[in-house]
Amino acid sequence: MNHSRRFTLGALTVAIVSALTGPALAQDFPSKPVTLVVPFPPGGITDQIARVLAGKLQEDLRQTVIVDNKPGAGGQIAAQAVRTQPADGHTVFVAATEMFAVNPTLYRKFSYDPVKDFQPVTALISSPLVLVVPKGSPVNSVAELVAASRKDGGLNFASQGVGSIGHLLGELYRSRSGGDFHHVAYKGSAPALQDLMGGQVDLMFDPVITTAPLIQSGKLKPLAIAATKRAAQLPEVRTLQELGTTGVDASVWFGAVVKAGTPAPAVARLNESLAKALRSPDVVKRFTDQGLQPMPMSPEAFGSFMKEEITRWSALVKTSGASVD
Repeated sequence: MNHSRRFTLGALTVAIVSALTGPALAQDFPSKPVTLVVPFPPGGITDQIARVLAGKLQEDLRQTVIVDNKPGAGGQIAAQAVRTQPADGHTVFVAATEMFAVNPTLYRKFSYDPVKDFQPVTALISSPLVLVVPKGSPVNSVAELVAASRKDGGLNFASQGVGSIGHLLGELYRSRSGGDFHHVAYKGSAPALQDLMGGQVDLMFDPVITTAPLIQSGKLKPLAIAATKRAAQLPEVRTLQELGTTGVDASVWFGAVVKAGTPAPAVARLNESLAKALRSPDVVKRFTDQGLQPMPMSPEAFGSFMKEEITRWSALVKTSGASVD
């Protein structure tokens, strides 16, 4: 046998082996425990979502699924934990809008690129924001709110922090409505809502998941939903668009990504398993009862969605002038 023929047969053998083992490798995923890395402490919304999905993934993937909380630095600590692991799909970054679409622009120095450093798996959940005022506020509509803001030096709006979705949406609402609103930043949603209920601030944009119970118990008054459609938990509350203010809509959303370079079969298997979990009746009921809307997508669709959100929120960050060192 001559050398060229031997080389041809060798190459053919490699191709056949690769073709046969490729599907086997896909079927072998996951071959070890899967870790869901969450950039927030235990007990928060993202952590709760991850733990519900971890239980479902464990059943479907037949592997142990661990939730690993790595809070701090605007998601950079969690992101780095994912980036330092092999690109094999066994370490998944589960994060919210800020980590993917806001913080890369908000922080003066940011250590990761959500598009270049990660491979999209799927969007997970969304929750629209609602414009709320204290129970004792004399304001009962967005028209009255804007009118009141134009008197006596304006009104103060609370947010979950500098560069948060609530902050950016508040700034957008100020520019679109022509109201005189001044930003007051808090360290998280809970202290902001506490001061709002106490009347120390005048209004706030916050997700339905945290505000619905306070609205239903009569502690807050909802004026409008900042989304393209009404919220299932507050069906009587009209959207800002219905009330004449267009372009002021946002939802907090959560998604799952893996390290860039992860093999497509592993990404596909994770996507399939997460989509199955998000469509299971018990999970749908649990999330929708909390004001959360499951939103499974293909990796390609989620990738496009992320890029659109990055473009949108980075522009708002720059317009607002917000930044974090």
